[in-house]
Amino acid sequence: MGGSSPKTYESFDRVAAQERADLARSEWDDYKTRFAPWEDRLIAFNKDPGVEERAVESARAGAHNQFAVGVGEYRRNKMRLGESGLLDEGEKRGLALAKVKASVQAVNDARAYTEDRREKITSGGLGTAAARRNA
Repeated sequence: MGGSSPKTYESFDRVAAQERADLARSEWDDYKTRFAPWEDRLIAFNKDPGVEERAVESARAGAHNQFAVGVGEYRRNKMRLGESGLLDEGEKRGLALAKVKASVQAVNDARAYTEDRREKITSGGLGTAAARRNA
């Protein structure tokens, strides 16, 4: 890279240092415009105390809706078989117990998933939480 004089080496070092500094500044500016806003959103999401409450309510409502659909289907199937669509006391108790179990399981899963997601955001990745949700 040009001659053997120390001044020549020194000028190349200065140019390289300046180019390295310019590159670092441009990378920092790129980070601030593209990634920092997303990180700020994740941090705000992670600090929001209502996230778990909304997840629990959504899970509970989903379990109740699915259960209502299942009971309706069960009653229609009974009528198809020529039985009354009405539920006897034993069926009502069994279904009420099953509904409570499903609701509690949904709430517990929502809490565990929310905590797992918080931990993953804090530690820098959502791979496990996303895979668990889609499984």
